[in-house]
Amino acid sequence: LGPANHTPVVVEQRYNMSGKPARRAAAGGGRPGGGGSSNILQFYTDDSPGLQVTPTTVLVASLSFVGVVVLLHIWGKFRV
Repeated sequence: LGPANHTPVVVEQRYNMSGKPARRAAAGGGRPGGGGSSNILQFYTDDSPGLQVTPTTVLVASLSFVGVVVLLHIWGKFRV
């Protein structure tokens, strides 16, 4: 089997943010990550503080930035 002189395996208990032992999901399925109603929609709500930026705004801003960079590259090519 193996050497008779082996060190014991130490298993540590994981704790969540509230100090309680963490629960593990069942091996047969269930939600990954487990517990609570936290999901990505929780970060994008009307009552969250800060700047409200929609995905459309981010898309338009990023495509505009790429367009400006392309135009500056073209303008730099023809400038002597």
